[in-house]
Amino acid sequence: MIHLRILPVLLAFGSILQGADTKPDVLVVITDQWSPRYLSWDNPQVKTPHLDALAAEGMIFDRCYTTSPVCMPARVSLLTGLYPHNGGHGIWGNALYYFAPPTEATMYRDIQAAGYKTAHIGKTHWTAGAAMRDTFSTADEYHKALNLDHVFDVSGPPDSPTQHGLYARYLRDLGLLEAVANDMHERYVKWEFVPKASLVTPEQYHDTFVTREAVRYIQEEPKNKPLFLVVSLHSPHPPLDAPGEFATMYDPEELTLPPNVPETFKREMRTIGHQEAKELLANYLGKISLVDQNLGMLVAALKERGTWDNTLVCFTADHGEMMGAQGQLTKGRFYEESVRVPLVVRWPGKVKAGRTKAPVQMFDVYPTVVEAMGGTLSPQRQAKSLLPVASGTKTRVRPVAISEIGKGPPLRLMATDGRYKWWVDEKEEFLFDLQTDPYEMTNLVADPAHAGTVQEMRMHMLDHLRSTQTNYSEGYKSKVQRLREAEAKKPPESTSPQ
Repeated sequence: MIHLRILPVLLAFGSILQGADTKPDVLVVITDQWSPRYLSWDNPQVKTPHLDALAAEGMIFDRCYTTSPVCMPARVSLLTGLYPHNGGHGIWGNALYYFAPPTEATMYRDIQAAGYKTAHIGKTHWTAGAAMRDTFSTADEYHKALNLDHVFDVSGPPDSPTQHGLYARYLRDLGLLEAVANDMHERYVKWEFVPKASLVTPEQYHDTFVTREAVRYIQEEPKNKPLFLVVSLHSPHPPLDAPGEFATMYDPEELTLPPNVPETFKREMRTIGHQEAKELLANYLGKISLVDQNLGMLVAALKERGTWDNTLVCFTADHGEMMGAQGQLTKGRFYEESVRVPLVVRWPGKVKAGRTKAPVQMFDVYPTVVEAMGGTLSPQRQAKSLLPVASGTKTRVRPVAISEIGKGPPLRLMATDGRYKWWVDEKEEFLFDLQTDPYEMTNLVADPAHAGTVQEMRMHMLDHLRSTQTNYSEGYKSKVQRLREAEAKKPPESTSPQ
């Protein structure tokens, strides 16, 4: 018989044991076009207190690269766990007629199989609309085929006000739809990099609208079941329309540009000097700080839920933004500003706090989440769980990180081992030493002293292409072998006594 004084102790101990086996809540936050140059732990100009707090409790992956520095291929890679060159993915840039096929888009299927309800709130960008509608009668039917239980799909600001979407309805109810739609049209016809405050307040802004819905979802989900949620925010992607106080939070005069931003450069018939480049950057950083405020809202909701001590958070972006580096704006290039992305993984007791330069990929978030849930990754996936690195049991999970992009042959390919970065485009080959030349100012590809490194990186790419092809014949057994194995499994025939 258990003594009554001991019973509370045993119950508490049992609760601890039960908690140790409890599946974690999981939050994945995907931002859009966030340059890795503007992370506060490397750049004190940036004001992101909520992201700082998250990073202090987790692992910062300093060498995380997108599989492609463009929205759709990067997002489809996350959804599929495949590189663009894989047959089930096959999208190398933003496409006019494409949708991620449910047969290959296995992320939500694997998460469901691990015992979780799946939810995605915010931008999806897995389909070019008409392509999906040729196969599925409605978006809901398509999302169901992706094994998504809850979807709150909000397209980016350039599209939202001109469509009959969720954010457009919200703006219409506020009496702001026409004004915002006209503002977006003017920005994109003239230039999306004009730094000008949004017509809406921070509370009415696109990302805050999405975050409020995510907070509502967190609050309404049962606390006795593990939660899984992807929150996809459009910022800091252009237009440069930081709202309200975020438009003036950063003083351009106080900002310092990286050394690889030229004194002047031309983009779309405009000559941009350092002063204008700082004005662009000030608005861009305002959008980054707005995202940080929204991250704080999500964290507060999870703390209120009572599961924060057992919540896995992955914070990342689909790709970066050049923001004047190398005289360029937007993305689509293999320079660090465009191809490298933020990645923070936080899970108390399971992930060490610190930083790593192991080469990893943004789509590795998918198997990381599945492993944390105790699930099983679908076969033929090329993404890899980062928990071995995040927990300190391994220093890396792949020799190189890869990125791929192109509108037509010859396609462009990039590889980096964390120190050296090599890539080839339609006309030229490049090699940079990221340790001695972090701003990629000196191309070493023709330097005889680096000929061996160039050859090594070429071989890394060859090995990558050889080993990551989707092989649907894997595990195949010939008919003869199958017949023999079936025959061997038959029980021996019984013989009658003579």
